[in-house]
Amino acid sequence: MDKRRTVTPYLMMLPAVVLLLVLYAIPIVTTVIQSFSEVNLLTNTQEFIGLANYGRTFSNSGFFDTLSITVRYTVITVLFKMGFGFLYAYFLSTDIYLKKPLRFLMLLPWAIPQVAVGTLWNWMLDGQYGYVNYYLMQLGLINEPISFLAEPVSAFLSVAFVDAWVGIPLIALTLISGFEAIPKSLYEAAKIDGANAFQQFRDVTLPGIRNVFISLLTLVTIWTFNSFNIIWVLTQGGPMRKTETLMIRIYREAFSNFDLGISATLTMVAVTILTLLTLVYMRIGRNRDE
Repeated sequence: MDKRRTVTPYLMMLPAVVLLLVLYAIPIVTTVIQSFSEVNLLTNTQEFIGLANYGRTFSNSGFFDTLSITVRYTVITVLFKMGFGFLYAYFLSTDIYLKKPLRFLMLLPWAIPQVAVGTLWNWMLDGQYGYVNYYLMQLGLINEPISFLAEPVSAFLSVAFVDAWVGIPLIALTLISGFEAIPKSLYEAAKIDGANAFQQFRDVTLPGIRNVFISLLTLVTIWTFNSFNIIWVLTQGGPMRKTETLMIRIYREAFSNFDLGISATLTMVAVTILTLLTLVYMRIGRNRDE
């Protein structure tokens, strides 16, 4: 009887474990193997070439340009998302009028499929017929239309803005849950001790959502680093590859250049970076807990 109780939980977990192996382990192992191989899609052959793909990748100056763009894009977009998401969540966690309808409307950008969002903003940011240029000119903020997606700097910032616009609602909703989980008694105790609104925010609110914030920051960084849909629909990595992040390059190497070996190598580089980044965030959270 005791043996059956010991084995039964593992048997119940077995289908889920098998499913995870099929969905995650096999693709990861395949990618690792391909990163050390030369894969020919035409002849459907695969030859082991050791570290040659890694040598080609790291000796290519374009790789470091792509990596630099990816890092800058991730940092800027995450700052947008977390900053405005935090402010939005803090605003909607207060006792304001029409709080529930505003929370519902807040989710709409996140609920729309990203391809549709990219298509919508591609039209709105159009240099000739876009609504953004139209209203900016009507307000007298600009004298002539801006080609938002045709110039390197404006295209980079536009893509980052649209990505942040999509991600802010989910971040705000998660942080709202964190704000509301803080016991009201802590605020009441702080008031009794004479704490003003800023001191309550600093000493009660921030410590109360720290763990949620760090966990969310980790996830948002990973999601932003892996962004593909918005960038591809808006610019496809252009102009002049100034919005070509690592994910765009991985796709281009695999499906434009048909070089699965290099594509797999870039994928492993991305996985390594994100793993190290996650470990850093976990270490920060652990040190704060101690």
